[in-house]
Amino acid sequence: MGAGTFGELLRDCRLSAGWTQDELADRSGVSAHSISVLEAGRRQPRLSSVSCLSEALSLDPRRREQLLAAARTVSAPAHAAVAPEAGRQRPDAPSQLPYDTGLFTGRARELDQLLALAGSAPAGSSSGVVAISAIDGTGGVGTSALAIRAGHRARARFPDGQLFLDLGGHTAGIPPVAPADALDWLLRSLGVPPQQIPEELSTRAALYRERLAGTRTLIVLDNAASGAQVRPLLPGAPGCLVLITSRRRLTGLDDAHSLAIDVLPEADAVALLREAAGPGRVPAGHPAAGELVRLCGHLPLAIRIAAALLRHHRGPGPEDLVDLVDRLRDEHRRPAHLTDENRGLTAVFATSFAALAPEEQDLLRLLGLFPGHDVDTYAVAALAGTDHPTAERLLESLLHHDLLVQRTPGRYLFHDLVGLHARSPAENPTADPARGTEGDAPLRRLAGYYKHAAARANEHLARRTRPGRRPEPEQAAQAALPVLPALNDRTQALAWMRGEQRNLLSLLGHPALAALPSFTVSVSTDLAAFLLLEGRWDQAAALHRSAATAAAAAGDRKADTLCDLARARHADGDHQAAAELYERALAIHQELGDQHGEANDLHELGRIRLLTGDVKEAAWLHERALAAFRALGDRLGEARVLCDLGRARHSSGDSPGAVELTSQVLALYRTMGDRRGEAAALHDLAHILDDMGDRNSAGEFYQEALTIHEALNSVQGMADTLRGLGRIRHAAGDHRGAAALHQRSLDACRKAGSRQGEADSLLGLGRAHDALGDSRDAIALHQQALALYQETGSRLGETDSLLGLGALTERTADPRAALTLHRQALALARDTRSPHHEARALEGTARCALALGDRAAALADLEDAVALYRRLGSPAAAHAAARLAALRQTGAEPDAS
Repeated sequence: MGAGTFGELLRDCRLSAGWTQDELADRSGVSAHSISVLEAGRRQPRLSSVSCLSEALSLDPRRREQLLAAARTVSAPAHAAVAPEAGRQRPDAPSQLPYDTGLFTGRARELDQLLALAGSAPAGSSSGVVAISAIDGTGGVGTSALAIRAGHRARARFPDGQLFLDLGGHTAGIPPVAPADALDWLLRSLGVPPQQIPEELSTRAALYRERLAGTRTLIVLDNAASGAQVRPLLPGAPGCLVLITSRRRLTGLDDAHSLAIDVLPEADAVALLREAAGPGRVPAGHPAAGELVRLCGHLPLAIRIAAALLRHHRGPGPEDLVDLVDRLRDEHRRPAHLTDENRGLTAVFATSFAALAPEEQDLLRLLGLFPGHDVDTYAVAALAGTDHPTAERLLESLLHHDLLVQRTPGRYLFHDLVGLHARSPAENPTADPARGTEGDAPLRRLAGYYKHAAARANEHLARRTRPGRRPEPEQAAQAALPVLPALNDRTQALAWMRGEQRNLLSLLGHPALAALPSFTVSVSTDLAAFLLLEGRWDQAAALHRSAATAAAAAGDRKADTLCDLARARHADGDHQAAAELYERALAIHQELGDQHGEANDLHELGRIRLLTGDVKEAAWLHERALAAFRALGDRLGEARVLCDLGRARHSSGDSPGAVELTSQVLALYRTMGDRRGEAAALHDLAHILDDMGDRNSAGEFYQEALTIHEALNSVQGMADTLRGLGRIRHAAGDHRGAAALHQRSLDACRKAGSRQGEADSLLGLGRAHDALGDSRDAIALHQQALALYQETGSRLGETDSLLGLGALTERTADPRAALTLHRQALALARDTRSPHHEARALEGTARCALALGDRAAALADLEDAVALYRRLGSPAAAHAAARLAALRQTGAEPDAS
């Protein structure tokens, strides 16, 4: 049949239905202009358009095949052999590019690449190869629109014609166009009479290459099914440009320039929505617009459908926009909502799914069950119950079909709406909540994999030694443990935890695994060290509460879950709750005869007592823990306790003893190669030396610690060390530099959720503002710090902030108010047995008493302060003694400076 035959057949079908061209356009989604052109025989019909027209006309199978056959055999006018002038279209050259939509936004980088390729295509180019671009992307992402836009932009460079052929790779109800049929169409388009077209595929391909040789022709091969379908359709000599679109990566086309198309960035997606919806329907800057395009997965087809729904609603206004967003938030009904008269995401994704091999379809369904984010090959192997090489091969195939994307090397995830389709009960019967025990088997396999992998990773992250775990019953019954990725050191373990934390947390909340309390407890325990290291204390606390509840419900007395919850509460600043939890855990470990657990509990409880000011009990608990760890041969536990004993000695006034102990800890950590422990010991040593007045050494140790924390990416460690360096700058008189360091520490602590660190940073920042003469801000910062210390139960911090507020109040308000603050600080210092704070408080009460005219009280307090400073070996002793001597001799206090 000729071109007129197709047009006549279409017109006959339309008239038989009794419709005008406009009525057929309304029912089919093909524009009235396109129907007019097709009926006149002036354009090759796209197979997708033929499918839409056939559906709208409700053609019977015989009539449908006639229309399809006619579409595939449309001929084109014969060519004249005269070459055109450069840049001018030959009058009889085929011009088959479809209409270039005005609703096209973004893709500037991709267009530039295609136009640059078009610029390299003219005949006689030095490359000696045909310019080919294979554009791939998931269904609905806009590969065809991009190719057509690029074709129109570049058409002036190809005056010998522009050919367009829909290869039907993913057209519902129509098989892909065979290469021989495609060549038949292309040869007719190039003016070859039907009777001169050879029967053999290879001969047709040779004739096709011959007709294109020496020409500048653009060929757009849309909707390709495979590289094998396309390969016979490629020209043989330079001068032509071939643009191929497909829903899969055509890796078999060696000479093709691959261009993968992703979903639109948010700004471009919103611009497309506003343009397609029409004036007034999506107000500029309206927050619902951003949410709508996110619900559409930033997929152009979904955005166009959403825009059409807005455009055909009652009237313009943000109410319709908000209403549509509300409807699309229900992910189970979202695909049904993103459908209009002739377009639907379900049909688009179904055609992509149908093109997969059975084992690929099975894996796609299983991935629909995956409750997390992106996934690696090891987890997929466990989910599918297959080996690692098979999982990798299938994932790569789904990646090449553009049903998965890869944002990070080695990790795979769905396009948002493809994942929604894979999880839908219609496509994935195993996603039905009523699937039964066997339906949970893939998730149970996945849970087993993550349980073992998390335990292996935690071995390199945990800061306390746990005794070996006894195999759970379900573990002992397994014939073989899952294959795990390389988790041989701290760097690998940390990278794995950071990549998998979202998946682990999603699995812990999955209802299908609620009957496995051992999984919840085990994974929560193994996440503890990582979450605390990352500063995710609220998240850790919530997780460990759930684990403790699960263990209790199963009748399992898991003291370790109580310890993990206590550590989260400790880090969050709730010291009272932490102490109660440690005491409960200690009782259970003692009852069970778990010496390692008991040692850990004694140590952690001692740390809480030290923070809350009970230095004597803290030292007693730490001595017991130290003896236990040494008896067990646990060097890590020994180092950690020695570190806290050093802190206790410093708080009680034995700074030289603290330096000696902390130096032992530093050497121990270095011997073990424990970088995190080394950084903590360096920080403690710097803090003690700073208080003793050796600020040069302190600054060097702080800098060493900061370097290690930065290498480990430890947010909390960096924040603590920045505060230490801020104190060094403050003492050196660089108050602006000190303020900047304390502000950085404050920002890091707030981001991490560390209330104790936040309070410490506020206090340091307040001191810097005071030194800079900004008393108002200094008072406000001290008050914020005081409130946080009181909330968290940090009595040492509370004492520090009261001393700072007292000194500020002396200079800005009534000395009686300042005296009250110093006396509060003095009472706390004596209660917590902190002689450093006691001496400072006595200095403050002495200044206030003198200001109020009570010289006797001032002398008594200052004498006590000097005695304490001298006993501690503090550098503050000399300054306080000079003030005391002046007061005794003259009856007046010298200038405080």
